[in-house]
Amino acid sequence: MSNPLNHLMEKNLLEVFGERDSARRKIAINTIYTENCTFFETNEKIVGRDALNAKVGSLLKGAPGFVFRAACPAEVNHDVGRLQWHLGPAGASPAVTGMDIALFENGRIRSLYTFLDTTHTE
Repeated sequence: MSNPLNHLMEKNLLEVFGERDSARRKIAINTIYTENCTFFETNEKIVGRDALNAKVGSLLKGAPGFVFRAACPAEVNHDVGRLQWHLGPAGASPAVTGMDIALFENGRIRSLYTFLDTTHTE
């Protein structure tokens, strides 16, 4: 049986982080996130829907022509979910890979933690 929160994580990847139109992204954020949501990146904490919309817009502006895609299906365990993703040019190898960890509240994302994968060279 499919968990609707799995779908919510994938919808977040495509309709929030993958949406370049700010107005459409804002509509998605309002349906996916709690009002006082938090978004955590390394060394940064964003609070609230409007701040999240601005942050995502800034991220996308820095990656023109790049698209997000799920690396595998989202997984949810009670009120915690994870989704591994790729970001890069459409049809090409990803330039960045990472994972989102979401904490849910009443069927919406309350907090999202983003982890970027690092490449180690020796």
